[in-house]
Amino acid sequence: MLGALEILNLFEALALPVVGLWALLSTKLLIGDDLVRAERRFIAVLVITSLITLRTVAGLHDAWLIHTVTLSAMVLGVFVIPGRGDEELAAY
Repeated sequence: MLGALEILNLFEALALPVVGLWALLSTKLLIGDDLVRAERRFIAVLVITSLITLRTVAGLHDAWLIHTVTLSAMVLGVFVIPGRGDEELAAY
């Protein structure tokens, strides 16, 4: 049977990529005022993901690769994935 700490570590390893993907896609799919709120959420999630990744790598935890890939996907996804708001900027 898994202990409480092991369940928490498993949840953290699985939840962080889901939250990171949600924050990234919300910045790419929303427009207008919703986009401004989504960008603020993305920055907050990016900072939290960076801190969790730093703690995971420094502590030599098992999920360091998952957290590092999540962080890099969030950073690169901003530049690689086109957003709906990019069309409005191209018109100006």
